[in-house]
Amino acid sequence: MNKLKVLGICTSARGKESNTYYLMKSAFDKLGDDVEKEIIVASELKLRPCDHHYSMNAKMCVHPCLITQNDSTDEMKKIYDGIIDSDVVIFSTPIYWGNHSQLMQLIVERLNSLENANSVYHKVIVKNKVGALMILGHEDGYQHVAGNLMNFLTEMGMIFPPQAYGAWVGESDEDTKEDRNKLETDEKIKDIFTDVAQNAVNFAKALLVCPECGHHFNYEHISKKKNYIK
Repeated sequence: MNKLKVLGICTSARGKESNTYYLMKSAFDKLGDDVEKEIIVASELKLRPCDHHYSMNAKMCVHPCLITQNDSTDEMKKIYDGIIDSDVVIFSTPIYWGNHSQLMQLIVERLNSLENANSVYHKVIVKNKVGALMILGHEDGYQHVAGNLMNFLTEMGMIFPPQAYGAWVGESDEDTKEDRNKLETDEKIKDIFTDVAQNAVNFAKALLVCPECGHHFNYEHISKKKNYIK
């Protein structure tokens, strides 16, 4: 059995300095050597916002994305290829005013080309991928963020295990520097995010391949939600 490939995509604008990245990296470090691991720090990439070709004509939203095809400086291809080549994909985001990060939203809009490949062109690109979420913020909003992202990612073709997201919400003072001290010393908080990553890996191992019988999970569904598009 080949090693499962686990991809993390951190969408905090503060990149490797962020608590969001810290918790994802901590969780990935605790995954066993029986999986391949990579974290893409989205803030380190040059990502153009979506041009919303779909709004002009649904068939203009294609994969590879028109931006990717025409702008050699755009680095969204690293995220596209990372998702397609992985078995498990875990997104991490901070909470801003009750929602996921602006960078996460940019990525969601650019990933629409993968969803559109199915719903408009009846070509399944994302299949047999296990997804999970890591959410970090202050006061509240993580359930709203999880619901929004899981809604889109299931449309894109991802599969979620039970308890597919973990979250930690700090005090209302929004002191992220003090947060770091707490995150580094409180193992129970880190355990929340380690569990998310390990749960996704365990689910992928149980679902995607059977070492005893050699069966490989292979399921795709052609959406009919946009059959009205000609």
